[in-house]
Amino acid sequence: MAMKVKNLTKKIKNCARKKPAESILLITLSMLVVTAVFLSRMLPADEKGGALIINSNESVKKYSLIQTVFKTHFDGAVAEIDIGSNWLDEKTVEKALLNKDPNIIFSIGSKAYLLACRVAKDANIIYSLGINWQRFTITDKTYVIASEVPPLTNAMMYRYFFPDIKTVGILYSKNHNKEWFRAAVTEAEQAGIQIIGKSITKEKEVNNALNYLLPKVDALWLISDPVILSGMEQVKEIFAQCDARKIPVFSYDQLFTDFGASFIISADVATMGKQAVKIAQNLLSNKDVVEKVQNPAGTYIAINVEKLELYGIKLNTKAFSSVNEFIE
Repeated sequence: MAMKVKNLTKKIKNCARKKPAESILLITLSMLVVTAVFLSRMLPADEKGGALIINSNESVKKYSLIQTVFKTHFDGAVAEIDIGSNWLDEKTVEKALLNKDPNIIFSIGSKAYLLACRVAKDANIIYSLGINWQRFTITDKTYVIASEVPPLTNAMMYRYFFPDIKTVGILYSKNHNKEWFRAAVTEAEQAGIQIIGKSITKEKEVNNALNYLLPKVDALWLISDPVILSGMEQVKEIFAQCDARKIPVFSYDQLFTDFGASFIISADVATMGKQAVKIAQNLLSNKDVVEKVQNPAGTYIAINVEKLELYGIKLNTKAFSSVNEFIE
């Protein structure tokens, strides 16, 4: 099998020397064969029912982690497919998934959820690790584990750890986080935090938005948004501007530790995987009523005390017992 794929790869590389029509045909046929080989490994034809994991991109660390946790704890047959590879032929993948006819589809990430909705038939869909689930249609067979720690929880932690912080800024794109932002403003008010937001539509607007926002706030709340966080250089620029003004950055993921995040509240991905298993098993057994939308059950808190003291931010040291990691 490996030799066949290797030979196909050689043919694709050599096709540039052929006529355009021949090259296109060879590439198309090669991709279809490689896709078929891939699917034969991931979706055995003689196994139907059970659970099917559709992963938007298994190379993403948290996507891979939640998939591993689900497989480890789910009591039943599990098939899996990674749709993050650009070379996969989408129609062939859909056909294979329809033939699989699973009882449960666990979709990891937004791309996987959209595919699951097209091929689900009578299967229940569990959806997690997508940005702002409220953007998508949630059917009567969809069950969501929200990827974000609830805004109210974040705001309460901000007040608990930083008693002098009253205003927090958020940059967001309307296409991805309009609904989430509205909820955040309302929930933060309950904790005594004022949210000041600035929406943008294009990546190049980030710098101007920061110049508008940072003079008005005590901290920046960095949220998951592909327009705001479009690339490494843009992320570095956000942190550089905040550092220059001594504005702490509160974030949602430990990956921002190395960029200089001052405070991080992230969802515990392993716990979310176990939540997905419990939902799946309850649906299969029909024993318990399953909530349509669940918040992540566990959180992970990290804090950079040294940087916050450098910025002159007052800290509530009594809150330190809640911290999982002190960033150095």
